[in-house]
Amino acid sequence: MAAAPGQRHETLRARLESRTPIELLRGNPSDAVERRLRRLGFSAEIIRAATGSGSALEGRFDSGRIGLERIIGRNELLAIRYLDAGQVAGRAVARVVIRSSSGAVLGYGTGSMISPSLIMTNSHVLDSASRAVNAVVEFNYQLGLDGSELPAVRFRLRPDLFFTTSPEEELDLTVVAVSDVADGATSTQLPAFGFNPLSATEGEILAGESVTIIQHPGGDLKQIALRENRVLRFPNTEDRFLYYETDTTPGSSGAPVFNDQWEVVALHHSGFPDRDSQGRILTTDGKLWREEMGDERIHWIANEGIRVVAIREHLSELSGLTSAQGAMRDQALNPQPIPPGQEPEQRPVQVSVPCAVSLASPLNSATGPTATWTIPLTVSITLGASPPPSSPPFVVDRSSDEPEDADFEAATKIFEEARSRPYYDATADAADQTAYYSGISSNLNPSQLFDALSGLVRSTHRKVLGYKPALHLYPWVDLQPNLKIHSIYSTKIFEPIEFIARDLEVARLRRERLTRFQTSEAAGNPALEAAFLEALEAELPYNCEHVVPQSWFQKRQPMKGDLHHLFACESKCNSFRGNTPYFDFSNFGEAIRSDCGKSETNKFEPNAGKGAVARATLYFLLRYPGKINSTASEYTPNRIQTILQWHQDHPVSEYERHRNQAIFAVQGNRNPLVDHPDWSKKVDFPRGID
Repeated sequence: MAAAPGQRHETLRARLESRTPIELLRGNPSDAVERRLRRLGFSAEIIRAATGSGSALEGRFDSGRIGLERIIGRNELLAIRYLDAGQVAGRAVARVVIRSSSGAVLGYGTGSMISPSLIMTNSHVLDSASRAVNAVVEFNYQLGLDGSELPAVRFRLRPDLFFTTSPEEELDLTVVAVSDVADGATSTQLPAFGFNPLSATEGEILAGESVTIIQHPGGDLKQIALRENRVLRFPNTEDRFLYYETDTTPGSSGAPVFNDQWEVVALHHSGFPDRDSQGRILTTDGKLWREEMGDERIHWIANEGIRVVAIREHLSELSGLTSAQGAMRDQALNPQPIPPGQEPEQRPVQVSVPCAVSLASPLNSATGPTATWTIPLTVSITLGASPPPSSPPFVVDRSSDEPEDADFEAATKIFEEARSRPYYDATADAADQTAYYSGISSNLNPSQLFDALSGLVRSTHRKVLGYKPALHLYPWVDLQPNLKIHSIYSTKIFEPIEFIARDLEVARLRRERLTRFQTSEAAGNPALEAAFLEALEAELPYNCEHVVPQSWFQKRQPMKGDLHHLFACESKCNSFRGNTPYFDFSNFGEAIRSDCGKSETNKFEPNAGKGAVARATLYFLLRYPGKINSTASEYTPNRIQTILQWHQDHPVSEYERHRNQAIFAVQGNRNPLVDHPDWSKKVDFPRGID
């Protein structure tokens, strides 16, 4: 059994006190240095000098031992093959898409092929065969040399062929088989992406050396944290974990950790927080951390990965395997080396053309024959069948919802003005509230009060905004008092201009894909159009959360652009929640993605923002009565009690008062639950459910 985080903490913290990379490197045991240099192919003379057992090079460096920093890791000049080898290693890294049985996206992780048929990720990404059977892995989800996205290649997982997992409290490891052939029209074979063998078990890394992580942070395009990430402690023989610095986020879980020779030395799985003597997590200023503070307040002292030696040990000890499963396991434990000088097989370049549309599942009824030419590129073209003559034309909504090129400049100007204007004017807001609610009688019963407030927020909603969160929400309305953006469910902090730029870039990519689709033969087929739009939303989501999911009101205005229920939310948490109604779990701590919350079928509890989203939901019931259905997939009356309880448990903040004041200035209506929290006990909110 691995030591618990609390048990590992004191030793790790003591070893990291005031240690520079050079001090860490020089502090490695001599026998470890000898094993490392031998693995790197240095001569016996260099090894003797480096370990202090010879005199041939004495006097040429700073100490009796050879200057290890000049041999290992600190010389930034690398052979050009480093880039080539990194490209090969990265090819075998894929995005893991966690899905429900209905196909809804629940979250993301990263995985790496460790044999021709097996992929490795974390147990907290895929904790069971039932979870794995619905998941898929996507290779090539990255940018090409021209800056545009490459066509991702998707494979299904085959836990029926091979599946093993070690829970999060032990190794946090899952290894599962992958289908041989990609989904969809492509016939790409899995071996085309190669694998990263688990061969680095001795002399693989020293404290002070650099590591590199190839990952899909937050489920985003493939990225790399390159070399400026030192190993913080030498891994002893009995250590099952490696500690290092690097840039990772949720979604990076399951990413391979490489040394400078592109050998996998660990499986990344979590950050390692600072703790007090009782094992309680500490904040960056030394105080006790609480969940509502958000992960950014934690004092992270390292990242933690599972060493290859521990992974191999787990695989070696598996019992009860069939002969086929044993053969698959043995391929991972005894990988066949690539002959010296032999370049990995190059994959065909995939070219997408306007008449091809790639969907999660092939719609054979709407596709015709596929022809392939080699010129020498391999180009696959799917010729769509002619649409029925009666099919209506595909209409693109060109209303004010459509982002424009000038939006970035306009949003930047609003944000710059925000720096010099009052964040929240309490005196002016109090006067506005008095005038706004002057016609509401205090003698109304709960049903009458619902009707009165509903009529008020509807009649005063004088300006219907187009759905442009980058322009209407992020530069002012959704700013925190420090003029930053906090993701509503995770409280992760973002710079507003960067957040705006990302959303507008997503809008540009969506426009391009939509334009290409319009010129394809598939554009006249209603079924393909619906599937295309659904796939487009899943692949390129905006960083904006509708507290009441858009699918509940068919993405119609004025609900879609109503700022009172729109909040900044990074796309990973947006996708994680999906269109699931809020719920209060009794075992909330056991979350699939702890920074976003917990999600199960028709149930989602956010990690943060409960008070704000509760009040936004109650506003929606008043403003749009009958738009939420009384069903298990939306809100039954008893679920409204959960919303009301969150409203009571999480008081109105200055941020919400600022939002309410800012939205009132542009839309003309207010959220009564922000202005008068006590009214929640006097209003018959179930009247708003259809």
